Amino acid sequence: MTNRLSRFTLDEDTRRTGTDLGLLVLRVAVGTVFVTHGWGDATQPGGAGANVENYRGAGIPLPELSAWYGAYLQLIGGAVLILGGLTRLVGLGLVSVMAGALIWVHRGEPLVMGQDGSGSGFAFIMLAASLALVGTGAGRYSIDGALRR
Repeated sequence: MTNRLSRFTLDEDTRRTGTDLGLLVLRVAVGTVFVTHGWGDATQPGGAGANVENYRGAGIPLPELSAWYGAYLQLIGGAVLILGGLTRLVGLGLVSVMAGALIWVHRGEPLVMGQDGSGSGFAFIMLAASLALVGTGAGRYSIDGALRR
C-alpha cells in the first residue's frame, strides 16, 4: 500500500514550487481586485474625497482620512501586492480596510450578495486572502522573494 501512495507524494522542491505558484496566483488575483476597486474610488469625480460623506454616514472613524486611506491603500497597495513587495505590511493595511468594511459597512449583511448589492462575502474573502498573505508572505516569485535571495 505504501508504494502505491508514494507515487502521489510530491518531493520537497515540487511542493515548494506549487506553494510559490499558488501564492503568486493569490497575490495577482487579490491585488488586481484591490487595484480595480481603489482606481474607481481614486478617479471618480472628486477623487476619494467624494466618499467622505458615505464614510461619515456609515460611522467610519475619521472619514476625511479613512476615505483617502482606503482608496489609495487599495490602489497602490494592490499594485505592490501584485509585484510581491512589502507583502506582509501591505497585507496588514488591507486587512484594516476590509475589517473596517465588515464592521461599519457590511455589519449584519449576509455573506451572499443580494439583488441590491448588499452582502459581506466580498469583504470577508478579501479580508481572509489578505490575512493569508500576511501569514505566508509573497513566496519566491516576488520582489520580497528576490530580496530574500
